[in-house]
Amino acid sequence: MIIGLDLDNTIVCYDQAIKRLAEELPDLPSTILKTKLGVRDFLRAEDREDEWTMFQGNMYGPGMSYAEPFPSALSVIAAMQSAGHRTIIISHRTRHPYLGPQHDLHAAARTWIKNNLISNGTQLVAESDIHLNETRDEKVALVKSLACDLFIDDLIEVLTDPAFPMSTEKVWFAPALDATPSDLPSDVKTVSNWADLSWPDKN
Repeated sequence: MIIGLDLDNTIVCYDQAIKRLAEELPDLPSTILKTKLGVRDFLRAEDREDEWTMFQGNMYGPGMSYAEPFPSALSVIAAMQSAGHRTIIISHRTRHPYLGPQHDLHAAARTWIKNNLISNGTQLVAESDIHLNETRDEKVALVKSLACDLFIDDLIEVLTDPAFPMSTEKVWFAPALDATPSDLPSDVKTVSNWADLSWPDKN
């Protein structure tokens, strides 16, 4: 079977990147949590929205070098492949940041994948199986055209997009979720960590 994987905040955990980049922000009080919400809320409260936008551009660009795979992500992807399944990355991010230095965000993602998605010295995902799209619409269309049997994403809006293929099993990766929302569609499965992920036993 073909298993599609989102990249940002699904395979890639940005906690360490945010912490490192937050240390470079001017005038950040020591009391502010160096987390995504902590940094974002502080900058917005200080009317520094542009700085938050540039912070994200740095995080998804050069700052990716500080990011790490989520726990168990590598071992689970390797297990999927050992079971005979094909794993492909289908993600979406703009090519360049909206503000600030115009880093190539697609190149940064490919470099991170090359340096981090490795098991026993072997690349887990082939270059030909890495698909980075500019928009969500392009991403959803590719999930359909590549006939993914299962797709894992941290964005519920991707999985519930009207154009998302009905034949693809949907898995919402939500590590910070305390409880499953009552209005979650019945065809969406939720997991909070990679170790709990399962997939149909079919090729």
